Amino acid sequence: MGFPTRIIDTAAWLLVTALLGSLGAASAGAHTIERTAIRELVRLQGYVDPASAAEEVIRLSVRGRDLSFRITDRQVFITVGAAGRPAEKEPPRLVLQGSRELLARVEGARPEQRVTLLGERRPGGTELFLAAVDLCPTGVP
Repeated sequence: MGFPTRIIDTAAWLLVTALLGSLGAASAGAHTIERTAIRELVRLQGYVDPASAAEEVIRLSVRGRDLSFRITDRQVFITVGAAGRPAEKEPPRLVLQGSRELLARVEGARPEQRVTLLGERRPGGTELFLAAVDLCPTGVP
């Protein structure tokens, strides 16, 4: 008579263990927080080392070298999932990150060349990760 009760006890123990395990997995899944990368896409247009500071001027840090940058046009787009609105002004200093080629284009820009920077950053961040740099030819407004 002892034999059937051991089988029942073992089966009951396995059933309880399986139920607790499934409840633990379900509750763990219920508390999983999905992380979303929130970024801003930033487009800045202006001139490096401007002669006049009539408009908004910020500092660009390019490979440890600071350059003045006069902003003539600015667009900021927040990616999906971000709360709030973009800041009205750029921070006083942006650190540019990117390929050597893109950074060299910014460093080599002449004062009369219009420079367009396209990059991404964290909202309110000071590091701009460049995706593209466009230099307008000399003499074109």
